[in-house]
This record gives sequence, C-alpha cells and structure tokens, in this order.
Amino acid sequence: MPKKEYNLTLKDSFWMLCIVLIYGVLSFFNLGSMENPQSFWGPEENNARIVVDLGDQVHVSKIRHYSGARFGKFKLYTSEDNVGYEFLSDLEQKRVFAWEDLEIDADIRYLAIEAEAPYGIIGEIALYNEAGQVLPVTALEGAEAVVDEAKVVPGEISYLNSTYFDEIYHGRTAYEFVHGMDIYEWTHPQLGKLIMSIPIKYLGINPFAYRLMGNVAGLLMLLVIYVFAKRLFGSTKYAALAMILFAADGMHFVQTRIGTVDSFLVLFILLSYLFMYQYISCKTEGSLGKKLLQLFGSGIFLGMAMATKWNGAYAAIGLAVIFFVDLFIRSKSATTYGNWRSQSKKIVLSCFIFFGVVPITIYVVSFIPYYLISGKDSFVQFLCNEQVRMYEYHSQLNATHPFSSPWYFWPIGYKPVWYYDGQVAEGMVSSIALFSNPFIWWTGIVAMIYAVKEMILERSKQYSFLVAAILAVYVPYMLVPRIMYLYHYFPVVPLMILALVGLIKTLDEASKKPIYLWYGIIAVLVFAFCYPIYSGFLIPERYAEWISLGGMWHIY
Repeated sequence: MPKKEYNLTLKDSFWMLCIVLIYGVLSFFNLGSMENPQSFWGPEENNARIVVDLGDQVHVSKIRHYSGARFGKFKLYTSEDNVGYEFLSDLEQKRVFAWEDLEIDADIRYLAIEAEAPYGIIGEIALYNEAGQVLPVTALEGAEAVVDEAKVVPGEISYLNSTYFDEIYHGRTAYEFVHGMDIYEWTHPQLGKLIMSIPIKYLGINPFAYRLMGNVAGLLMLLVIYVFAKRLFGSTKYAALAMILFAADGMHFVQTRIGTVDSFLVLFILLSYLFMYQYISCKTEGSLGKKLLQLFGSGIFLGMAMATKWNGAYAAIGLAVIFFVDLFIRSKSATTYGNWRSQSKKIVLSCFIFFGVVPITIYVVSFIPYYLISGKDSFVQFLCNEQVRMYEYHSQLNATHPFSSPWYFWPIGYKPVWYYDGQVAEGMVSSIALFSNPFIWWTGIVAMIYAVKEMILERSKQYSFLVAAILAVYVPYMLVPRIMYLYHYFPVVPLMILALVGLIKTLDEASKKPIYLWYGIIAVLVFAFCYPIYSGFLIPERYAEWISLGGMWHIY
C-alpha cells in the first residue's frame, strides 16, 4: 500500500487550478449583463406624472420598460399637443429590476406616465414602431431618468438582463442595503444579502453584480471539497474526482449562478465541517494550539452559516455529535490520558466560546446594517422582534407552489425547480431548471448506504463523520411542516459526493481497475448533455424533452 499523503502538494495545486479555471469559464459565461439602467424615477406621491415627446405623431407598437427596487401600477396617457390627454393603457410592473414589454397599438406624439400610487419605480423606457425599431424620444416634465440610458435597452428580454426566481427578494435587498432603503427580504438573517451587496456598490445594480458573489462562492466550494477529500482519503486523484463531480453537479452549477444566498450557506457549512474534521484528525498528543485553531475556524463558519439562513443551525447538531464522540473516544485512551486530561478541559471551555459566543456574535453583528436602516431606537428590542417575526413567518407559512417537493423525493431529484422560462421563438426553449446530475445523485444514494455500513460494521472514522454530517443537514427537514424545495437538499450534496468518492476508491482498490476515471468521464458527459437546461442556453424543445427524461422530472 502506498503511503497516504494528506497534506496539499504542488500537484494538488495544479489540479485545483485547472478545474477551477475550466469551471470558471463555464460558470461566468452568460452569467448576466453588466449593463442595466442605474437612474430611476420613483414617484413620491399619487398621480405624479412624467412626459416624453416623440417629436411627431408616430405609430407605436410596444413599450419596453425596466422596473427598479419597487414595482407598481401606472397609467399611460397620450396627447397631440401636450395639453389635452386621453387614457391609453395601464402599465403594471410585475417584478423588480426586470425588463417587460407592454403591447400597444396607437399613434403617439406625447406620452404621459402617471403613478397610481407612490410605490413603483421606472428605470428606463423604450418605444418601438411596427418594424421593431426604437423610436427617438425627448424627456419633458421630469422624465430624464427614464430615457437617459437608451444604450442599455436590450434587444431581447432574458435572464441575462432581468431578475428571475428569488432574485426578486435577495438581489433586491442587497441593492436596498447599498442605498439605505427599507429592507424587503427579512425572512432570513442578512449576512448573505450583505455579501451580495458588495459588487452592487461598485458595479451598480445589474445581473452580473448580484450574481457575482454566489458564483465566486461556487468556485470556492470546489476548492474546499478538494481539500476535504484530500484530508479524508489522502489521495490527489480522489480529491480531484470529488472536485470534478461537484463541478459536474447540476444543483451546484445552477444554484451558485442565481442571485440568492444558498451558495454562501453551503460554503460556510462545508467549511465548518472541514475544520471540524481537521480537528478530530489532530493527534491526541499533538499541539493544543492547532486543535483550538481548527475548532475556532469551525465555529466561525458555523456562525456565518447561521447568519445566512437559520438552516445553518442544523449543521451545529452534527458538529456537536462529532465533537463529543471524539472527546469520549480520546478520553478513553489510557496511553495518552495524562496529556489529554490537561488539554481536554481547555478544549471544552474554549468550545463554549467557539461554538457559543463566536457564532452568536457573528449572527448579531449581521443585523446591525439592517438595524441602522430601520431607524429603531433599541437594537436589542429590534433584534428580538426580528427573530419573532422570522419564526412566525416560517412556522405559519401555509403556501403552495407547483415546484415544491417533500424531503423524501430529494435524493432522487424527482421534482426540480423551474427557475426561468424564456420568451423565444416557437419550437425553441431557453430555460433554467434546478435539478441534479442524475448519474451522481442516484449512485450517491448507494454511496450513502455504503457509508452507513462502514460506520456500523467497520467503525470507520471517515464514514462516521460523513454520516453524522449528512444526517444533521438532512433529517431536520423531515420535521418541517411548511412547503420546501429541492434546493434545501443542497447542503447534503457535497457530503454525499465525498461518500461517493470513498465508495469509488474502495471499488478501485478491490478491482484493481481505474473505475474513478470512467465514473468521472460519465459524470462530466451527463453534465454536458444537461448543460443547456442548467444554463438557459437556447435549444430545440425536443432536446429539452430528452433532458427531462420524457417528463419524469416534471420540467416540461
């Protein structure tokens, strides 16, 4: 048996760099436009009005308009002389930071836009003739903000230039933090939205900006799972396999490219478990400082996960079980009892800080920007009220959704979440659906069963760790009464992949054949086949039906 090398080498750095670069090209390709309106008209009172002049009476077939951080209702009026106006149409915004078209058929010289209520915000408008050409307009009566960025009006409306799915909550709230506006999305802690707000502050509000940090988190996850696999299995090729499989997973690809906070949640959970594994891997007679450093890192990332979503607290269950089981096993060791006895007291006392004070502090601090915007007098009262409000929302939620699914369907990826459906030509499809790489997930079920077997029969330290981690981030959902979605399974996926790599390693050693190589190739080919529905790529509808396996996944 070759000696296992658990530390990273130059060869590891090479593989990590290569995989990150290849995946990075795919993930950043068509991530989102960097050009969207940055100036907005937001009426401050009912019936506020702006007017644009087309220069002459011309026929208008449609109006393309872009919403801001608030959506609302407007009324359109036309006039030939800018004196007497006639009602033309209602204009209703349905999403935030999104382009929409309003089909009309009218001859217009002056167009007035009047707010029904002081809620909606318009970033830009463009008027088109029957030939699809943009008509020149001049701003009158305060309309400069809606016609000053004509160059950013897109030729086609798509996910590249508009929000989709829960971006209307998280991307919007990130923008609100930057501009000190009232916060819209309060049903989760605020750390994830604060992270998303960083590129928005410097790049403006556009799809690339509010998706950037999630995509970066996706890249970091790949590096973390490589290190994790190297620590678990002591092999460069199996660490590379884990990284490739995670990169080839549909959920990882889709969920990290959308402007929501789940990328950060999974990254922080994975890091918290990595540091805990590095702690239990420390020699009992080893340095106390090294042990405390690993526990401190685990506590920090646990706190960051909890400050992103309450779901992050589920990871604490597994971390606690792993820590105390390890503590018990070490304490039973008679040969190191004297050295361990002096260390164990300091470790336990330190853990009250690392897994109590540190996570709570991170969680509380994440609410400070929200509190400053709220204008409330007492931070303590504000913080307590927000916890009650979040709990009541999630505990009393009685909603339904066509893409919700129960927890027992998640491992097979039976019911994906349809994130985006583009407006394209007949017979063509541009969609983004959150679903698995079926080859990885279905074999991953076998791997998790194998991990349980190894834990029970072989008392394997590695598999006991993975089983505890998987159960901690999965089982709590079995007790949640509200509707849930496939993306709640995301924290399980990297841990399942680690178990899968362990199974493949065992098969390799038993058969003396490079099963890992063929498995990785097949996984990448399946990802490539499904890539158009992961990415929103324009394809024939028949191809989309093939990807959805004849409708089994309820995508089409």
